[in-house]
Amino acid sequence: MTTSTSSTERENVLLFGLGGIGGIYACILHLSGKCDVSVVARSNYNAVSEKGFRLVSPKFGDHPSIKFAGGQCRFCVYRDCEEAARSGKKFSYVLCANKALLDAVPSLSDNLRPVITPGLTSVVLLQNGVGAEAPLHASFPDTTIISAVVWTGGKTLPEENGVAGVEQFNREGLTIGVDYREGGDRAEEDAKLEKLVGWLAAGKGDCNVVKDIQSERWIKVIWNCCWNSLTTVTRIKTNRIFESSDEALPLCYTLMREVEAVAKAKGLNIPEGTVERLIKECTDVKTGLPSSMMFDNFAGRPMETEVILGTPVKEGKRLGVPVPTLLT
Repeated sequence: MTTSTSSTERENVLLFGLGGIGGIYACILHLSGKCDVSVVARSNYNAVSEKGFRLVSPKFGDHPSIKFAGGQCRFCVYRDCEEAARSGKKFSYVLCANKALLDAVPSLSDNLRPVITPGLTSVVLLQNGVGAEAPLHASFPDTTIISAVVWTGGKTLPEENGVAGVEQFNREGLTIGVDYREGGDRAEEDAKLEKLVGWLAAGKGDCNVVKDIQSERWIKVIWNCCWNSLTTVTRIKTNRIFESSDEALPLCYTLMREVEAVAKAKGLNIPEGTVERLIKECTDVKTGLPSSMMFDNFAGRPMETEVILGTPVKEGKRLGVPVPTLLT
């Protein structure tokens, strides 16, 4: 039997991981006016619960103090999912924008379990890398898993007058689709995706809906394997990497070609010209791009090395595709 919310109430959404990306999409959904947004805010819990949340964006405007869930901020900010579950709210969607760390303890499934209502809740991944869907399907076999490739520039801001916040920069957009569960009702899962995309669109978010989300995830990994690794190792933005040596750009092509070869060996759809397009999208940004992995490295936080670099290396080994530059 499908669980539903009351027709007279707005549906509830929970954002797990209120960092650079999670903060942006919590704000987009709030600005849509289509749902009530609650957040799990661990490091900035006090600031967000007491004073709201700040968004700085060339696309969405500057909002000095967003109060989630219709202004009831103190009642929609939680320290963890267990506290969110104790609120009694039933969440139609749980958006996960935390770091994709497959070996984390507790696991993402363990964290989410208290807020998953079978038949109602859909899990939405706003994470880098590949391989994060499988553990969720194993833990929640009757739950729709929506997977999104994030093409959004975002970073956390230092607190200003006690208000925490995020900045959206460069561009904003998701490539999004259902990672269909085995034996599930695809029409029902597509309808859940359509509703979420409608809410994001109402908040002026851009979504490109696709049927083959895994191919799109690997295209993003072709991007991430190159730029995340090089910006982190060098600790400089992409424009300075290109300026550093005549060999810098050829190295980028080599890295991307290796990951592209692994993806094609898996039977995924990687259109011709993908590497050239990704290189151009980066070189066109004359001021250069940082990466989330570089920010994590600066801050001494765990980095998403396994989902971005480890999985392509392991899949290359399994399929007999050499990745010598990626291993260097």
